[in-house]
Amino acid sequence: MTKAMRPVRRAFTLVELLVVIAIIGTLVGLLLPAVQSARESARRSSCSNNLKQYGLALHNYHDTNGYMPSGAPTVPWGSPALSWHAYVLPFLEQQGLASKIKFNSGGDERFRDAGGGQQVRSVKLPVARCPSDSSITDQDGWFQSSYSGSLGSQRTPSADGNCNQYLGFAEVPSGGADHGNAWNFKDISGVFSRLVTEQKGCSFNMVSDGLSKTIFMGEILADCNDHREGLWSFNGMGNAHASTIVPINTMTTCYDSQAEATTKNVPNPQCFTKSNWNYSWGFRSKHPGGAQFLFGDGSIRMIQETIDHTTFQRLGGRKDGGTIALDD
Repeated sequence: MTKAMRPVRRAFTLVELLVVIAIIGTLVGLLLPAVQSARESARRSSCSNNLKQYGLALHNYHDTNGYMPSGAPTVPWGSPALSWHAYVLPFLEQQGLASKIKFNSGGDERFRDAGGGQQVRSVKLPVARCPSDSSITDQDGWFQSSYSGSLGSQRTPSADGNCNQYLGFAEVPSGGADHGNAWNFKDISGVFSRLVTEQKGCSFNMVSDGLSKTIFMGEILADCNDHREGLWSFNGMGNAHASTIVPINTMTTCYDSQAEATTKNVPNPQCFTKSNWNYSWGFRSKHPGGAQFLFGDGSIRMIQETIDHTTFQRLGGRKDGGTIALDD
């Protein structure tokens, strides 16, 4: 075949190129949500596994001691006391870290290692972090957690008297100790206290509603609480304890809560802030539509934020007589 007889290759026209680009864009648009969904599913599974490990640790602690760790027994105010997280470290395969904590010392000395240098309270513990909450920030050298123990249906009044109403929240009969501070554990609605004078925490025989029907732990967003120290401190309500009086996923933007209040038509939006403990001491997550919880029998449940609020509160109570089961 002569050179003159060879077929001429036709280039893409601009229209054809634009069509191809449009098709690729459409395919990317269709695939991206699926990819994002798969990634979130993996993150959610990781968060669930973390809670599962905590569940095993709490059961092993209980088997060893006959009770769960209390919030912070006989500790003076103003002193960074150890939270229950610290006491279960050996049961989370963290014996080395636990050995660095001075359980019988006071104040910051509890968290200083033998060399006097590294602050143990800044050590990052992977099992205590949910990868879905990638924006979580540590504060003042305190490592922040994605999981809290449940106070149950416990009132958490705000320090701001102008914002000390529940703004439409239903409230079932709760424990008699605001913020979970009690002289006696019987005044606590849930399975964890914040501060009691007793050395012992809740035992399983105190959960008369049934282990499979009682929330032990759940997911939180530490950045949505201004009253936080860290994973190790009982005083850090953003890490150690949360209340089921607050509906799930109430306030999840943390740093743009006023805009969220407008979107959700919240009454008194000036009170919709992380400094209002009526809002901030609740369970919440970055998972769409709900948060994950550890129940006393070791099961992990995803509870939707649309759950009946009274039902949610009763799931937090260990002895309110409301033996409510979630549908699997």
